[in-house]
Amino acid sequence: MPKNLKKYYQAWELRKQGKKLKEIAEIMGLSKERVRFMAKYFDFRLNHKFWKLPKEIKKLVELNNEI
Repeated sequence: MPKNLKKYYQAWELRKQGKKLKEIAEIMGLSKERVRFMAKYFDFRLNHKFWKLPKEIKKLVELNNEI
């Protein structure tokens, strides 16, 4: 499991908002490929129910879905 799932959530959230990989990479100070991996990995974790997300991350995703 990644050490900091919040960063993965941030990449996923920015991608969901429609930002391009290059823009997200500049915001987070990472490469485009790393951002792509992080967003895809978080999406995978979110959509596969046998992988449990920490409670704080679940709350963030639920709040995001309500908006």
